[in-house]
Amino acid sequence: MAFDGMPLVTPSEISEPIILGPGQRADLFVDVIADEGESAHLVRLEDGQGFAQTEFRVTGTLASAVRDVPQVLPPNPNMDVPGLEQARRIRLNMEGGAMGNLDAAILEGERKTFRQLVDANQFWAFNGTVGMTEKPLASLSRGETARVEIYNDTSFPHAMHLHGMHFREVLEGGEVGPLRDTLLMFGGETREIAFVADNPGKWLFHCHMLSHAASGMMTWLEVA
Repeated sequence: MAFDGMPLVTPSEISEPIILGPGQRADLFVDVIADEGESAHLVRLEDGQGFAQTEFRVTGTLASAVRDVPQVLPPNPNMDVPGLEQARRIRLNMEGGAMGNLDAAILEGERKTFRQLVDANQFWAFNGTVGMTEKPLASLSRGETARVEIYNDTSFPHAMHLHGMHFREVLEGGEVGPLRDTLLMFGGETREIAFVADNPGKWLFHCHMLSHAASGMMTWLEVA
C-alpha cells in the first residue's frame, strides 16, 4: 500500500519476500490463512534462517471468501518530480570498508591513508571525504529538481537515507519508481534518485546503517 510512508499510486500484490534496508518501511494488507486456534507469524529472513518478529493468533470465525482488493490510500499531493531532463546533476561515490578500493581519503581536512582511517575508526567515505563537511554535497534553490547518481564502490550494502524530502528512483528507460526516503544499494551498484528541493533547510544524507554513518558515511544538502 505504501513505501516509507508514501502511498503507492497502484497497490501491488506481493508474492516474494520483501527486502527492507534499515530505515525502509512498507505498509501492507495481509491475509492470514491459518486456521482458528493457530498462529501466523511475520518472519525475518537472514542468511537463510527465519526469525519470527510478530505472532498473530487466529480467533473467531474465519472469512468464507477472500476480501476485495483494498482501496488506494489518499495520494501525497506532491508526488511528481518534474523537469528531469533539466535537473541539477549530482554525483555521490560511496567508498571504503573491508575489501574496498579506498586507499586514502580526507578526514578533518587532512589526507589520511586507509590504515590511518581504520585506526581512527573512520573508514567510510563519500567522494573521497570521511564524515561531515563544512560545504554541502549540493546547494539547491527551493523548488529546484535534482538528480543524484550514486555509485556503491564498496563490497557492502548501504541504505541511503535523505532527511527532509522524499525522492523517486530514476529507472531504466526514464521511468521513476515510488516515492521513498531510503534507497537500499548493494555492492557495485549504480542507481539514481530524483527529487524536488521543496523543503528549505540543511538536510542530512547518510547511510542508515548507523555504524556506517558513525564511521564516515554522512553528508548534507542545503535548500534555500
